[in-house]
Amino acid sequence: MNNSSTNVLSEDLFDIAALCHAAMAQDSPNGPLHYLNQVMNLVFPYLTKDQKQEIEDYLADKKYLPPVDLTIVK
Repeated sequence: MNNSSTNVLSEDLFDIAALCHAAMAQDSPNGPLHYLNQVMNLVFPYLTKDQKQEIEDYLADKKYLPPVDLTIVK
């Protein structure tokens, strides 16, 4: 992945920050996954076509899982 930059609307950044805080608040009317989905919906359009494909590959290859230790203990 390269280190290019993307302009993000300040209103979107504010909404993302507010949603993160709402997800962590004890009296939020919805669970954290509701807010996480809203954050993803705000962020995803900023990604390039290649970045969106990288996310698909990341999920398909389950790269989010820790590496498996296949050493045999005797």
